[in-house]
Amino acid sequence: MDFILKGQVYLFLIIFVMMIAGMIKDNNLFSDVFAFLKRSLKSNRAIVALFSALTGVLPIKGRVTVSAGLLDTLAPKDKKKREKFGPIDFMSSHHYYFWSPIEKTVILPMAAFGLSYTAFLGIMWPLIAATFAYIIWYLVYMVKDTDIALVETKKKIKVSRITRYVFPYIMGVSAVIAGVNFLWAFGLLTLYYIIVTQTFNWKKLLGYVDWKIIAWVALIIILANTTRLYTGEIKEFIGSTGVDMNSPVGFGAISLLAFGFAWILGSSSRFGAIMVILTSLYGLAYLPWFFAVDFAGYILSPMHKCVAIGKMYFGTSLSYYGKLLGGWALLLVAISGVMLYA
Repeated sequence: MDFILKGQVYLFLIIFVMMIAGMIKDNNLFSDVFAFLKRSLKSNRAIVALFSALTGVLPIKGRVTVSAGLLDTLAPKDKKKREKFGPIDFMSSHHYYFWSPIEKTVILPMAAFGLSYTAFLGIMWPLIAATFAYIIWYLVYMVKDTDIALVETKKKIKVSRITRYVFPYIMGVSAVIAGVNFLWAFGLLTLYYIIVTQTFNWKKLLGYVDWKIIAWVALIIILANTTRLYTGEIKEFIGSTGVDMNSPVGFGAISLLAFGFAWILGSSSRFGAIMVILTSLYGLAYLPWFFAVDFAGYILSPMHKCVAIGKMYFGTSLSYYGKLLGGWALLLVAISGVMLYA
């Protein structure tokens, strides 16, 4: 039974996060933040990036739906100036997959391999550093502040709404990062948002939870546990088919298949599944490699909703997205390759 139950406690974190995200979205609790940033910062690039990052912290499907929808009300009509919003919004809301303790792509390897959050960061930090460096490089050298125009907002800022609705979420994430047990941190945070939004309807709260994703994550954890338990037998079976997993050709073929499946599926939970199962077969040292390869397939996938949403709102061309995201993908794969073979 251990291979079934081990790591499943992380499902409660995902359930809490989904409930909180649902209440925040339904009650538009982050609406004052943009107006505050607009009036506090002089750089339009910084405003768009920070706002996208803040709203992108919500781990929901098509996460840029939230940030893009709000940014759209403040973006100018000029097509050339609008198209810059798409890539900034995308990258600023997708670095969370590498480090946020409430993302499935972080939760899955932690659950599957029994890693603490700090241990996970210790393995992944080169990819995290490269991601932030790439985003900063794009914002500083590839986008001029004059390329980004924002319409004025006359929305009245209520600082009390920011302190009441935004800060608690940031504190909850920070608490988990600091090592507080996630069940306490996000259990109490869920209770807090239930009270402040007066969402006392359990049917509505449970409706925020995507139970298909919960079931999928539970299955992935079981598969990862099973794979680790029978690694020797699985490798022996694959070897009996004539495929040498550890040869350069065999490893390259499996990596290409991993990229291909992530590209076809275009889902973070599915790329997380591929990453965890293959890492279970090859060993923890291969986690950055399979993370980078699968993430590359995911962000370049035509099935990835966030690109389509950005294109719809801001008119950013697919070729522009492709060049920018392709560069990000290549950088990550190259660094993970160096990590693996250095």
